[in-house]
Amino acid sequence: MGLLKRLMCYYHIHIISAVVFTIIAFMFVYDDDALLSAMARKIALASIGLVYYYITRFLIVGYIEWKDPYDKIYSFVLLIYMAIVISFG
Repeated sequence: MGLLKRLMCYYHIHIISAVVFTIIAFMFVYDDDALLSAMARKIALASIGLVYYYITRFLIVGYIEWKDPYDKIYSFVLLIYMAIVISFG
């Protein structure tokens, strides 16, 4: 239950945007307006991936205190993930 509370506290915007843009991507998948569908797919993939990454990190590592210098590495990894999703998603 604690995981769900923290997930909703920190990632509620990502969850909402993942749901909304996944619906938009499915609505426009057969439409000629491919740019809107591509952007919706990329935002949905990025949001779902961030939520999945938080859940798996919490299950493997546990709760992370942000006092260590590892927060810069974590931020850099998330930045690389977002760049990969936007460029190849």
